[in-house]
Amino acid sequence: MIRITGIRHAWPEKADFHLTRPNGIGEYVFVHFTTGAEILINGEYVYAQPHSCILYTPGTPQYIHSTVPLVHDWFHLSGDPAPLLEKSDFPPDTLLHPPHPSFVTDIVREMESEYFARRKGYEELILLKLSELFLKLSRGDHDSAADTVDASMSEKLRKLRGEIFLSLGYSWTVEKMAAAVGLSQSRFHTVYRALYGSSPVDDLIRARIDSAKNALQFGSGTVSSIAESLGYNDVTHFIRQFRKITGVSPMKYRRGERK
Repeated sequence: MIRITGIRHAWPEKADFHLTRPNGIGEYVFVHFTTGAEILINGEYVYAQPHSCILYTPGTPQYIHSTVPLVHDWFHLSGDPAPLLEKSDFPPDTLLHPPHPSFVTDIVREMESEYFARRKGYEELILLKLSELFLKLSRGDHDSAADTVDASMSEKLRKLRGEIFLSLGYSWTVEKMAAAVGLSQSRFHTVYRALYGSSPVDDLIRARIDSAKNALQFGSGTVSSIAESLGYNDVTHFIRQFRKITGVSPMKYRRGERK
């Protein structure tokens, strides 16, 4: 079983820090260099840029030298994480440079908290966070737009999304949504997709169809009245979108014929 045997986030070391392990250790070692450092990879000394990461396999030689104060996240793993690495396509013994790495310290911090608190299910949660870390690192370009959104704009988008979901019958357009938070349409579209995994239009359509499903299952309104209440001027268009998302027509859904 995979286990964390030691972990720290944002761990500081004084200037001129040296770590030398010619034969590595008998465990996997993950390091995220918040500040840069000289390291050894495949027999060559290279400079690890700030926010680069590496996962050393057992027995791999390790050398880290920093002339300035070093800050890094690290953890040791016992057991065999190969299934996790294969699932995420994460390459060990390779220096990675995620373009927007703020998530790394956050995930390691959460793992560290679980490791020391030992709350119920902590080992399972650590494995889930570990899988998340490897998957996000292996993406390379993960959520790049989301990492450039400040807390204020994120809160504005959250409130706008809630307003949209509470007024699905309103004639929402991307232009109106973008104006509500003071963004250009192109920037709004990019940020919205990064934060919610969907374009604003697709998110609106799915929300309307989810509301229609509830009305069809538990209400008595006609298909036309439901469509109109959700902002559809053309019931045929509503039926087409409903079938595309659910796989059945609204009437079949009401009768319980669902895929």
